[in-house]
Amino acid sequence: MKKLLLCLFLLLLAVPADADGGDLVWKDFESRWMKAFTPGSVTVQDQGQVKICTLDEGVTATFFLNADSKVERAVVVNTAASSARYFEGVAQTIKVLAGQIPQAEAVSAAFATVQPATLWRAVGDFCFERVQDSDAGWFFYASRNEQCPTEVR
Repeated sequence: MKKLLLCLFLLLLAVPADADGGDLVWKDFESRWMKAFTPGSVTVQDQGQVKICTLDEGVTATFFLNADSKVERAVVVNTAASSARYFEGVAQTIKVLAGQIPQAEAVSAAFATVQPATLWRAVGDFCFERVQDSDAGWFFYASRNEQCPTEVR
């Protein structure tokens, strides 16, 4: 019995405390997400369960919260000619939602370029997807979903 308890205790110690950043309440999520940006360079519109972050003209990140104030879905949109702030928003969204999951860095790297125009990856509880619309711009989706992809067709 002592060996069993010791094994359980060691197993609990081996699991990272912050393995899934998607379990952060908005206040904590927002704090971590904003660390990638210069203070004052992002404006946030608080619409209750929807938070709209403007990164640049034509670049927004919209976060949809569940009843527990945790991010269920995020959409980063780039309708501008420049893509630097879009890629910063995408990278930070993946980083914070995926937390310490080992595949997070590789997934972030995959989304760091414009090729391919359509891309999706499942990591932990989240599905990350990107689509380029030749008329509207770039769309990145992150959703807590068992089925992946949901937006890429």
